[in-house]
Amino acid sequence: MKNVLIHLILLVLLLPATYAQSPNNLTRGTWANEDHTIHVKFTQKGKSYSAQLVWMVQPNNENGNPKQDVNNPEKGLRNRPVLGIPIIWGLELKDKQWIDGTIYSPKKGILARCQLEMPDTNTLVLKISKGIFSATKTWKRIK
Repeated sequence: MKNVLIHLILLVLLLPATYAQSPNNLTRGTWANEDHTIHVKFTQKGKSYSAQLVWMVQPNNENGNPKQDVNNPEKGLRNRPVLGIPIIWGLELKDKQWIDGTIYSPKKGILARCQLEMPDTNTLVLKISKGIFSATKTWKRIK
């Protein structure tokens, strides 16, 4: 009986650590880009993963007002504040890779395809492509 109780206690203590490392929730949390100029927070809704812009080194324009999404290709969205907008959406986990996502660059006002991989729990490799152009970015977990 004593052994069963010890095993049950160990199981209860180790179960959260095992769950926290499952691929389904590895991306969740806050990440910094390579230049440490933005932070994005990844969340999961159903089978889809997305990321929202939650911090910027320069959130305000030269007049001290919050930066707006002035380069957005949709005219109706150009007055919204950049801070808080979704910048990645539609990622789906398949074979330890998040694929079929879309990334938005408010700085340039463009949409591109994206996917990501995680070589370890604190590193996110983001692959971005638009037409014949591609880029790879490495982001680090901050939370």
